[in-house]
Amino acid sequence: MEELGALLQALLIILFFGGLSLLAQWGRKNRGAEVSLIVSVLFASFLVAALGAVVALVGVSDAVPSSEASTGLIVGSGAIILLAGVAGIGLCIPPIRRVARQRYNATARHGEDSVVQDSLASSTDRYSISEDADGWWSDPPTFFALWAFVNIFAINAVFLLVFALEPEGARSTLASAGRVSFFIVFSSQLPLVVVALCGVGIGVRRSFRETLARLGYGPITLPQLGIVALFIVGALLVSTAFDALFAVLQPDLFEQVGEVSEGLFSPEGLSPASVILFALLIGIGASLGEETLFRGALQPRLGIILTSVLWAIIHVQYGPSVLLINIFVLSLALGFLRKRINTTATFLVHASYNFLTVLLSYFLGGY
Repeated sequence: MEELGALLQALLIILFFGGLSLLAQWGRKNRGAEVSLIVSVLFASFLVAALGAVVALVGVSDAVPSSEASTGLIVGSGAIILLAGVAGIGLCIPPIRRVARQRYNATARHGEDSVVQDSLASSTDRYSISEDADGWWSDPPTFFALWAFVNIFAINAVFLLVFALEPEGARSTLASAGRVSFFIVFSSQLPLVVVALCGVGIGVRRSFRETLARLGYGPITLPQLGIVALFIVGALLVSTAFDALFAVLQPDLFEQVGEVSEGLFSPEGLSPASVILFALLIGIGASLGEETLFRGALQPRLGIILTSVLWAIIHVQYGPSVLLINIFVLSLALGFLRKRINTTATFLVHASYNFLTVLLSYFLGGY
């Protein structure tokens, strides 16, 4: 039943975010599609804001027993959701202005009075300058990516709040999931791949080969493989240093996160052959979706820093710990590698890092 629920959730994510991603790409050349995207996002933002307001009001009214959730957690979660909805509405303003200007300019071009046309032509020039000034915010794919970023940030901020106010509940929820399985990896990573493909316009603006090129997948040379190997070693060394720092600065949280991670990724009880397969699952499966979406699709539009912030945010299972800094630093390195080589290189680094982490925990951890 849990697997069916996870699959249903993955399909809903694919349909909603994948569909709107394609609509965003189509909106670059079709005003109707752009307007449909804006209306959809605006409606969804109003729903998010309304949900946040309701949750906050429920918390203030003490309608939920304190044994189930604290008032601070409910009110705080509602406030975060409400702010996400308001921010989503705000993000709709630049594309609405852009569509309004386009409509105004189209009307001006069809005027019959030549004097009026000349006057409106100068206005058109001024509007074009203004449109270029906020074009990055109003570009349909970028606008939708930023909106998705805000909502993902809100979801993970709520989780961080849960981790901060009720750490035992957050830890037990994660631990109850058990060891990561093929189905969990598949259902969590498939939406990322599909959204990335749709987000760069497969079938709308690009063919499959052009889509792969836009995502940064391509061959790498032997010297570049050497650079990849150096990045893998560097990532392992930096992570080891951050683990030691984590243990010193936040010993209690270090123990909690260790228990959660052990429950999710521990190879304990597996045979050596099963460990290798499990390591490949974590390495390849858990890296393909993230690299395709973040380094492949998002980074060329959002830049290395903003993409790294988003990537760090989705790893809040580590709680408000120094490990989030480690993840951010690792993302900066992967972003640099994507820019200098391609996404194939970042995938190899990410997959190898995960693969070796599982193997090292098995052979050096004494399982």
